[in-house]
Amino acid sequence: MCKLGDIIVVKEYFGSDGKKVNQHSFVVINDEKDMIEGLSYDFVANVMLSFHDKKHKAKKLKYKSNLPIKEEKITGKDLNDKGGYIRADELYYFNKEKIEYKVIAYMDHELLDELIQLILILHDENKLKIITKNLEEI
Repeated sequence: MCKLGDIIVVKEYFGSDGKKVNQHSFVVINDEKDMIEGLSYDFVANVMLSFHDKKHKAKKLKYKSNLPIKEEKITGKDLNDKGGYIRADELYYFNKEKIEYKVIAYMDHELLDELIQLILILHDENKLKIITKNLEEI
């Protein structure tokens, strides 16, 4: 069972390009059941990504939609030493019955609030991508 602020690893999912992706981390930003586009979901999450090197980090942090992960705000998992970021502009809708996942950590309220505030700004700017492909059978 995952809840708001949990960091989970999804075994297999469809990425924003519609292609199948293996094992990736997400942060749960909504854990309430609802419907979107006629499909049932029970949580919404943002994908978490790692920086490859300093050049990659500088490039990715130029984008307003990429929120750097503050490792001291994460409990329960040793993050890699490269650091990472959260893609705040991509909202992945999931149904727990259609995916395999496990909870590996959680983020503190301060970082979660920062992420939610960024999502609200991106929403107001009409810059959110809604990804519902994972509500279909994988």
